[in-house]
Amino acid sequence: MSGTKASVLAAATAAFGLLVLGGCAQLSQAPDSDYRQALEKALTAGQCDGDAVRDLWSAYGRWYGVASSIAGHPMTDEAAVLLRQGDQFRILNCPEVARASYQMLIRRFPADRFTPLREAAQASLRSLPAPPPVAGGPIQVGPNQLRPPAAI
Repeated sequence: MSGTKASVLAAATAAFGLLVLGGCAQLSQAPDSDYRQALEKALTAGQCDGDAVRDLWSAYGRWYGVASSIAGHPMTDEAAVLLRQGDQFRILNCPEVARASYQMLIRRFPADRFTPLREAAQASLRSLPAPPPVAGGPIQVGPNQLRPPAAI
């Protein structure tokens, strides 16, 4: 091969390699990486609701969906992260996000191997303040005295 053809071929091969690598770089990250980034963003925001928290739940949902579709995948990381997430939001004084995290762990991971995680989530749930009253539900009148809304 002459020097001109060799350099053109080398340049074309290098350009093709860069295109391939560029395409790989644009592929989506692993779902757990997306989740970790969303969690970091939500914790950094320090808010109990809003876009950062919604993005966190979306990223977790994608990760859980991918992981649960893999036959034989133990799902241990996906369960444990809900416990840590609840604990982190409890520390941030975001009891509703913490409560949702603990409840999701209890609901989604009923297998015996997750018993210690579920028990820890249940203990953490008990440490949270009571959830706000549901509109139209019983109204607290005094200590331990409930009246239905129609009786008011």
